[in-house]
Amino acid sequence: MIDQFRGCILGLAIGDALGMPYEGSDSVDLNELAFRDSPFGDLKAGEYTDDTEQTIMLAESIIETIYFSPENFAEKLKRADFRRRYGPTSRRAISRLQMGASWKESGVESDTCGAAMRVAPIGLVYHFNYSLVENYCSISSMITHKGRGAIAGAVAVGVAVAMLINEDFNLEELLGFVSKHDSFLAEKIEYAYEIRDKDERAAAKEIGNSIMSYDVVPLAFYCFFSSKNYVEGVKKAIKCGGDTDTAAAITGAFFGTRDGYSSIPEALRKVENHDYLLQLADKLYETYLKIASIVRK
Repeated sequence: MIDQFRGCILGLAIGDALGMPYEGSDSVDLNELAFRDSPFGDLKAGEYTDDTEQTIMLAESIIETIYFSPENFAEKLKRADFRRRYGPTSRRAISRLQMGASWKESGVESDTCGAAMRVAPIGLVYHFNYSLVENYCSISSMITHKGRGAIAGAVAVGVAVAMLINEDFNLEELLGFVSKHDSFLAEKIEYAYEIRDKDERAAAKEIGNSIMSYDVVPLAFYCFFSSKNYVEGVKKAIKCGGDTDTAAAITGAFFGTRDGYSSIPEALRKVENHDYLLQLADKLYETYLKIASIVRK
């Protein structure tokens, strides 16, 4: 199972860094996956965006507190490096936190994807209880994103990661969790499954590839449903264009969780802070073991 924890965290970060140079493109012609400099000059090849930075903050918070603490996570968010392309919702919410707002007051009524992209550590550590994952994902979202679609997107990604680590992925059950928060997002994820045989450009047109949770979350699920392995899935996420870093990050987290770190080609492992991310994954696994030992009692 530790290989799955590593695969999830590194799979997310690598996907993020691979998708970073293409963010905002209508569509992408891509022959092979490779790290490249940002055309905007803001990030270098192999560097990640706020998707991974916020995932790291959430992971560190869980390791410190064992059970998810919104107060602790909110404190972590205050150290955000806005150079890493933080979206408008996250920037606004984090600015509120930095000015003294509590986590209950900081969230913005927005349905962008900032909560969904960072939530994988919750699915990893608390995978033994899907309802707990749902609850923690919902609370973690509200610190920055209070929109129903944003919360539903976080729940979708978190519960999917939990199911994948359990080798128990059940689309109908997943949609049940998601539809409690937003039925439209649940319908789009179901539709992503229905069109899994279509090519990525057609799928991107039908699903959408914007920064909205309603688009990028179902698009990442499409890339997962329609692909056989990490490389194929992440490549599709990038070729879809739009919010390429987030689509590739979520897709990478899904495949990394399902197939483990060992399934990610060695040539793609030279991501920024690789060794620290590996240590973080191991500490998340140790945190899960601590909780599991208590639960068994």
